Amino acid sequence: MSSLPVMVLFGLSFPPVFFVLLVSLTLFFVVNCLLQPTGIYDFVWHPALFNSALFCCLFYLLFRYGL
Repeated sequence: MSSLPVMVLFGLSFPPVFFVLLVSLTLFFVVNCLLQPTGIYDFVWHPALFNSALFCCLFYLLFRYGL
């Protein structure tokens, strides 16, 4: 059982992890926009896999230590 309450917006109930997903997705887009001009994707073998791993790491960090 989660210690965070279920949020109800406009009659729809959302679990607490939904808002963590939204925040981590926003943070992912910010980090992705910051990484693209640096040229780090030239050194990455598979950019889509790198992006997926980056999102998973951000989600874990926010869920575990953040929100």
